[in-house]
Amino acid sequence: MLQKLGDHIKACVSRAEACRSAADKTTDPEVRKQLTELWEQAAKSYEFIVSLERFLLDQQRSAFSYEVKAILAEPRVAD
Repeated sequence: MLQKLGDHIKACVSRAEACRSAADKTTDPEVRKQLTELWEQAAKSYEFIVSLERFLLDQQRSAFSYEVKAILAEPRVAD
């Protein structure tokens, strides 16, 4: 799952860079506006994916911590 997110992040960054580069090269104000809006949308998508990845990692850590705490809280049987 996280590997796929990494691939999506790379794709968003690549699209954002392409839009920004194309916007810098055009002289048509309408095309520049559209490319800038595309760049902003790609950047927002990137931010969302990063926040989702952080959330998933935090959930994974929390679940692990809960399992460890549960094991430690179990009564021990004397040998």
